[in-house]
Amino acid sequence: MNYQDALNYIHGTYKFGKKIGLTNIRDLLKRLGNPEKQLKIIHIAGTNGKGSVSSFIHGGLSAAGYRVGLFTSPYLETFRERMQINGVKISEDHLIRSTEIVKEKIEEMVKEGKHHPSEFEVVTAIALDYFHRQSIDFLVLEVGLGGRFDATNAVDDPILSIITNIGYDHTEYLGDTLDKIAYEKAGIIKEDIPVIVYPQEEEALKTIVEVARQKNAPMIPVVFSSLELEESSLKEQRFSVTLGAETYSSLKISLLGSYQIHNSITALTALEHLKSRGIVTFSTEDIKEGFFNTRWPGRFEILREKPLTIIDGAHNTQAAQALVETLGKHLPKASITFVIGMLLDKDIDSFLQEIAPLGARFVLTKPFGPRAADPEYLQEKLLTYKKPLYMEPRIPKAIDRAFEITKDEEVIVLVGSLYMIGEARTYIREH
Repeated sequence: MNYQDALNYIHGTYKFGKKIGLTNIRDLLKRLGNPEKQLKIIHIAGTNGKGSVSSFIHGGLSAAGYRVGLFTSPYLETFRERMQINGVKISEDHLIRSTEIVKEKIEEMVKEGKHHPSEFEVVTAIALDYFHRQSIDFLVLEVGLGGRFDATNAVDDPILSIITNIGYDHTEYLGDTLDKIAYEKAGIIKEDIPVIVYPQEEEALKTIVEVARQKNAPMIPVVFSSLELEESSLKEQRFSVTLGAETYSSLKISLLGSYQIHNSITALTALEHLKSRGIVTFSTEDIKEGFFNTRWPGRFEILREKPLTIIDGAHNTQAAQALVETLGKHLPKASITFVIGMLLDKDIDSFLQEIAPLGARFVLTKPFGPRAADPEYLQEKLLTYKKPLYMEPRIPKAIDRAFEITKDEEVIVLVGSLYMIGEARTYIREH
């Protein structure tokens, strides 16, 4: 098996996989020697912000000298982004090795008449096998979808659970009300294991509190009352915050948007809690270094100065609201060309209602995959705004068109599906 063989195998499993609760993944992990039981895991669920919170924790612990694994999804440009240790992506050789091992165990399962695991279960098993073999100190494990029946929830004893901002997304799988979605996310709460909880809508919070009570899980709320914003620009953000007895003055982060300050404080709340339990040690300088060096590509990321070109993976209503807030704060008078590509299973109407008023013109394109919305479909939704619309199904062509119609002093914002954002990021950086 070479690297491409490994990728072909992983992505090809979607044709055979069948999701049955956590039965498959638990069976597969048992055959692998239960690597998850040998790892100190910080488990993170939520609708928005879980990737950024994961990255801040990973950055802080890395700066403190720990060997830290990070498992996230999806990826933007290369599959290897999904599994990292101290910021270094998994090597092709290591991915091949763990894929071969997992493939062998799956073949055993199928021969015994068991169901073939789903693609995400396969990826999760590969990741856990890899991280175990790398003898890491901690693993920051991001949920793929939901929580309760997500493959990562085969982890029975994390050292900490975290629930970030909950909103409406994947409603066809998680439910169409906040309490139903929150119940799925709260599925990662484990018996007697503390859970860090980002401020939530009352409906969602009530559900999380109830699940935590049933599991006897101490609940630590994230609080922003001591936050003092010192600077927020298109280069960096600086703020001070007090958590418990510790005051962090002039913390700087490179990630933009007020929500990233909130995400960093969520991560800091988690780290301070682990420190209070004697699980980790770190200095204020470790946090300052780790947080400032934290990167999370595709989230209000500036790729070019003239015209100012921003990519943002916002693909649901809450994320669109956060994007609108950030654009309004930093670029209130900008003439914006939006390049939009979305998936049909998103709330496209609500998403467009948020961003359409800010756009001067729109280039409509199509992400790769069977769930992608056609540009003509987006066009119908945007006609009512009576603004120039351009349709370019191929993403490179859409980007070229955006640069053709946008002046140097104007702004291009590429937004929507992460599948589109990843391809766009690669094309812009290479061209």
